[in-house]
Amino acid sequence: MPSVTSIWAGANFYEREVYDLFGITFTDHPFLERILLPDYDTGHPLRKDHPLGYEAVEFTHTYAEIQPDKPSAAAPPRARQLIGSVRGVTTEIPVGLADPKTPWSAPDSDTLLINMGPHHPSTHGVLRVALEVDGERIINAMPDVGYLHTGIEKNAEYKTYLKAIPLFDRMDYLSTFFNDLVYCLAVEKLMEVDVPERAQIARVILCELQRVQSHLVAVGSQAMDIGAVTVMTYAFREREQALDIFEMVSGARMMTSYFRFGGLALDLPAGFSDAVHAFVQMIPGRLKEYEDLLNKNPIWIERTRGIAEYTKEQAMAYGVTGPMLRAAGVKWDLRKVAPYSGYEQYDFDVPAGTRAKADVLECYYIRMEEMRQSLRIIEQGLQKLEKTKGQPYVTSNRKVAPPPKQELQISMESLIHHFKLWTEGFKPPEGFVYAAVESPRGELGCLLSSNGTNMPHRVHFRTPSFANLQTLPLISKGYYIADLVGIIAMTDIILGDVDR
Repeated sequence: MPSVTSIWAGANFYEREVYDLFGITFTDHPFLERILLPDYDTGHPLRKDHPLGYEAVEFTHTYAEIQPDKPSAAAPPRARQLIGSVRGVTTEIPVGLADPKTPWSAPDSDTLLINMGPHHPSTHGVLRVALEVDGERIINAMPDVGYLHTGIEKNAEYKTYLKAIPLFDRMDYLSTFFNDLVYCLAVEKLMEVDVPERAQIARVILCELQRVQSHLVAVGSQAMDIGAVTVMTYAFREREQALDIFEMVSGARMMTSYFRFGGLALDLPAGFSDAVHAFVQMIPGRLKEYEDLLNKNPIWIERTRGIAEYTKEQAMAYGVTGPMLRAAGVKWDLRKVAPYSGYEQYDFDVPAGTRAKADVLECYYIRMEEMRQSLRIIEQGLQKLEKTKGQPYVTSNRKVAPPPKQELQISMESLIHHFKLWTEGFKPPEGFVYAAVESPRGELGCLLSSNGTNMPHRVHFRTPSFANLQTLPLISKGYYIADLVGIIAMTDIILGDVDR
């Protein structure tokens, strides 16, 4: 097929993913190489003729001795590919370098290719960045991903619909409720299942709690990367209280697997509303502490303002969503433009940047304000939740939900149905659906295909980190290596969300 990268820059990673996992080639693609699997791998695993299997991934060596203009024939294949890829990136050098008084242009001297990662504390996971540098100035930065690829989408094809849920917790491990929610919404759409009001409210409250704890990690780790370690320790202190609530609800602090088709696995426990209310009361004062430490700190401002600048046109061309897109001035939030789970009933604002170009500092401001808006939503949800006491927390649709336990003691038919539902699962009608939610990192979508059996024919996730990471060559070009840790933190990528 012809590549569309010349029209839409954001197609780059997606076409490489299709090539890698399905074997479809795209003519005129600037760098059509595997993206999630090692380049020596054979076959294309998401094809139906490819068996489920596991293989160790080999790490190739540094490029320090390779001349960038004429890669050595003896260089590892991956090294030659990445040299070509960083040379092939033609993104525009952004305005607003670290020292705007000193104009910068591409050097005539030889440049150096170095690795940053994959085992690096500031890459927020196993991310490898092939850097082409002139001194400490970045000329190009090519992200090399796939080190955390676990074949979640392939594994889901071998599970019943219900048993696949725990797989998706392992994608964005800071947003597990969102991963499960978008999958449940897709199945509910395919099966035409209604969700009780109490379950809808609980989903909203838990997701907004998790948005706050995810942004706490984003802000705290970004501050730590730039040198403000105190903010990180404070943010993790607050996050613990959110994880306590998740543990109260599901029994797990991170991999919750709490949402079910048509509702929840269990009703909310006693004391849930009090715990959430205490969290909501505590957070505003703590956010003020962070701002007192950072907002007027000259070092923080110098390291973030004017760093990694990009326009809203560039963000949209790369398929960027979430806080990074809103920082560029685009008020796009799926909770407003395509409401789900009853979000249209809640009153909240969508913060957006007002500058001509977004940067590291603007993304920080957006995440801080989004936490405050999430608290507004949670408070409204608690008021709604109080009115649904005693109401069902899961659908009465017996196609997807088991019979109540009291029925099992008096009805053999209910007992048989319960047994078959948990062992064999259910069989949705043939067809495919797409559902999307607004995760802390942007649009998280699930494309679900059914062939009428008890296992998904195909499950694919449109993860926001995968799209947002594509901007790295664009937004880091021309800045210093020291700026790169803050730039990566600004994207707030989760490598499980990228690699799956």
